[in-house]
Amino acid sequence: MRFSEDEMVSALIALRENEKPVYGFFAAFFALIPAVSMYFLFADMGGALYVMFAIPPAMVGFAARFVGRSYKFKHRLPVGFLGVFAHLVGCYLLSLNPFLYLMAPVAFVISASVAKVKLERVHIWALDQEEMGKINTNKQLNRD
Repeated sequence: MRFSEDEMVSALIALRENEKPVYGFFAAFFALIPAVSMYFLFADMGGALYVMFAIPPAMVGFAARFVGRSYKFKHRLPVGFLGVFAHLVGCYLLSLNPFLYLMAPVAFVISASVAKVKLERVHIWALDQEEMGKINTNKQLNRD
């Protein structure tokens, strides 16, 4: 299935207009409060499975995806670090096993990957075509 150049340019323009990485960062920052409180819920339960420690970084990433709608990895890096921060604070406050501190890279990957917005096929094709230099959105923006 092939898309026309106009479809791809309009899809890229819409994708970039909807992307707000700064708002996504602030949403992830404010999501730290419920994410860290999840660790207290785990402590109140009397213990937790290691799989449950993926929930707080996922909460941070989901808040960033909902508000920021970012697709670039460089815009999701701060969200990943906030997910690691939530994980480390939760482990410190609960005086958990030092082995759980080593799960910080896993928390980074979870929060950064959950923060990515799902792209449609036309967006993927348009990004690939722009990367190869076959379409130029700046020329189309100046024309309007």
